[in-house]
Amino acid sequence: MPRPLHPAETLLARESGTSLRHAGRTAVLCYPNTYRVASSSLGFQVVWAALDGQPGLACHRAVVDPQFAGGPGRTGTALESGARLCDHDAVLVSIAYELDLANLVDLLRLGGLAPLARDRTAADPPVIAGGPLTQSNVLPLGPFADVVVMGEADHVIHTVAAWVADGLDRAAVVKAARDTPGCWIPSEHGDAVPDLLSVGADCLPARGAWFSPDAEFRDMALLEASRGCPRYCKFCVVRAPVAPMREPELDRVVAVLDTELFVAAPRVGFVGAAVSDWGPIKGALRAAIERGKGVGISSLRADRLDEEFVGLLHKGGYRTLTVASDAPSQRMRGKMMKGLRERHLLEAARLARAVGMRQLKVYVILGLPDENAADIDELIAFGHRCADEMNTVMALSPFVPKLHTPLAEAPFAPIAETMAKIQRVQRGLKGRVEVRFDSPRQAWIEYRLSQGGLEAADAVLAAVGGGQSLGAWQKAFAALDGTVPDGERAAPRAAQRHGLWTLTGAR
Repeated sequence: MPRPLHPAETLLARESGTSLRHAGRTAVLCYPNTYRVASSSLGFQVVWAALDGQPGLACHRAVVDPQFAGGPGRTGTALESGARLCDHDAVLVSIAYELDLANLVDLLRLGGLAPLARDRTAADPPVIAGGPLTQSNVLPLGPFADVVVMGEADHVIHTVAAWVADGLDRAAVVKAARDTPGCWIPSEHGDAVPDLLSVGADCLPARGAWFSPDAEFRDMALLEASRGCPRYCKFCVVRAPVAPMREPELDRVVAVLDTELFVAAPRVGFVGAAVSDWGPIKGALRAAIERGKGVGISSLRADRLDEEFVGLLHKGGYRTLTVASDAPSQRMRGKMMKGLRERHLLEAARLARAVGMRQLKVYVILGLPDENAADIDELIAFGHRCADEMNTVMALSPFVPKLHTPLAEAPFAPIAETMAKIQRVQRGLKGRVEVRFDSPRQAWIEYRLSQGGLEAADAVLAAVGGGQSLGAWQKAFAALDGTVPDGERAAPRAAQRHGLWTLTGAR
């Protein structure tokens, strides 16, 4: 009788686009979240393809996933081989979200490595990190890594791959990184972080390397149709002054649809911070649909939608239209420079209903500076007007101030206050609109990490040791700065005390 497949082996067997390569050296690329999330990250896939394509180097992957406990692919081991992280020639980390720092601690520990770089030995493999988190506040990540690649790594990742293929050890990697643009060496540079790397439209479209029925975006090959954003929303890290819009020509994007992976994929996902602002997006959707593909788009601006656009989405398999208000009222949308009016959102609902979609989903941020009861009343009234048009879901998220945005210094609204607003919206829309929400407690932890300095890494370690409850996080941060650990007040920004970097060189 054949032995039963381990869950990791089952997942790999269901992937399209990957295979286990054998080479002289191996790297392991880690995504400190579940397989479902990791496999829906285009950046993770692009970096894996660059590493695995380097002559003399094979790249394995590691994720944090409870279903892998006790066997190959469990936390701290590679999906492809079950080898621990410490047994590879290099460990690379792609990280997108502050709370994934806690998962990174678990991943490194179970992989046979001390979480903090200062506690690892010369014989340990180098740990090289990067990812979307570097575009906001990278300081809490620093103590976990030997080198951090800042910003868009499209060009530098090939240099990093060569380091590993050439067998560079920890010390040699750090030495090589000193002369490589965009590389931050926390042990040497401290909080003097270099400017973000940025690339032009010539690097686009970036394309995914695999698709899977077990990914969040199931059976979808990912394609970056544009990069950056032309908008100026005050709360957003990916905004025009920092990450301007870069747009490839339509024919370059369409050509990718005829490559092997995309021909095999049932669905195509067009990825980017502002894909609906990309001029040729309708042509790209049409080209994918003509090839018999379902389609997905990572972001939709309600003011960019029209009958043709929504009709194409429906033909491509959309049954729920998702848009963002990003503020509870028109007054607040104006203050946030959202550039969107309620009529755009209601028109999106009408267009979705007209083509036969089942649902409208609207994202809203609560707890913005100067927000008041009248703004919440307007949100409730807007929800009723949406429900008059079609079945509506409202997804509420607490506001988390991010560094390098105009609202970096804004206070974090107390947990109880935000929860009261959420409950008020729930009561006001009961029976009319389904209201979902992200945890204000989790948002408080994200806020503290998003404002933290290098020493926030110690808070992550302490919170993980304490079980990652809210109380454990409160105590961990209180130990750093002496604030009352109630999760209810904005603490002094460690990043301010460190004189955090500016984006003067970002393009």
